Amino acid sequence: MSEVVLNFQPAHAAIGGAILGVATVGKLLTTGRILGISGSFKGTVVEGDLSPWRFAFIGGLVASGLLDAVFDPLQIIEPSAGLARTVVAGLLVGAGSGMGNGCTSGHGICGNSRLNPRSMVYTGLFMATGFATATLFNTNAALHVVSASSALGNTVLPAADALARYAGILAVSVVSFLGLAHIARGASKKADGECGKTHGVLAIVAEGLAGLVFGIGLTVSGMRRAAKVSGFLSALAPSWDPSLMLVMGGAMSLAIPGFVVAGNKPKPACTPKFNIPKNKKLDKKLLVGGVLFGAGWGLAGLCPGPAIVSIAARPTGKLGAWLTSVVAGMWVQHKLA
Repeated sequence: MSEVVLNFQPAHAAIGGAILGVATVGKLLTTGRILGISGSFKGTVVEGDLSPWRFAFIGGLVASGLLDAVFDPLQIIEPSAGLARTVVAGLLVGAGSGMGNGCTSGHGICGNSRLNPRSMVYTGLFMATGFATATLFNTNAALHVVSASSALGNTVLPAADALARYAGILAVSVVSFLGLAHIARGASKKADGECGKTHGVLAIVAEGLAGLVFGIGLTVSGMRRAAKVSGFLSALAPSWDPSLMLVMGGAMSLAIPGFVVAGNKPKPACTPKFNIPKNKKLDKKLLVGGVLFGAGWGLAGLCPGPAIVSIAARPTGKLGAWLTSVVAGMWVQHKLA
């Protein structure tokens, strides 16, 4: 089994994070919904909510993986954790995200960007538990990461053509969301401010676009790589990789003003109202969920969004087992709730 030597890629992380931010804000201002992957996934496969927008959003994530497979057909599959460890990790992530009503996208980006106390506590818990789990159970070794090799000492910056490509992705993504909003405004004028069938179609398109752009951001930032996540969570190892901090920073730098703009708007472009969670209560369910999610994340370096994109780009048995276990964990939590 080949070993993985981590590189610190600050530009990839920050730009990828910005792409995640565009998807987050674009979805919010067009559909009025926050971007939460585990919630969208659970609602469809566990709770039986077959709303078209859920399929469109998850379909966009899958499409980003399929596109990556087309444009990068020779991508290398990095080592993954053993099957038993992978299954346990998936169960914990599924149960934890179900109890806490979110994961790294819904709480980590959206909740923290609007300074929601539940999200801030949940994120702190899953980060701390993830650090502890990855360190105590040596996730770097499970993923064949060379812990003795300094990631910060192996900093890599993108070539000029790659930077131009990423800038193009950002520009096209922004223009696409703005275009949808412009069409929606035109339809509203014709309908005396009401939302009609045209708005419904545009909202579905916006959901698909949000999933697609978010998936691309995960790929650019490197957060689809379990080894990269383990490198961040293994904070005491010389191979510590702070990329995730830049990813979150890049995303939140756009999401924070995006939520401010949303707060000053009467309604989103394509739907009748904003649907932003108002709950700020800290309860036992949230706290336990954060710990469970962090433990599962720390064991295998996987969470729902990256796994969905990755299984579309380059499916493996381990990814399938992990996602199946996530569904099982969500189902058990849902039944016991």
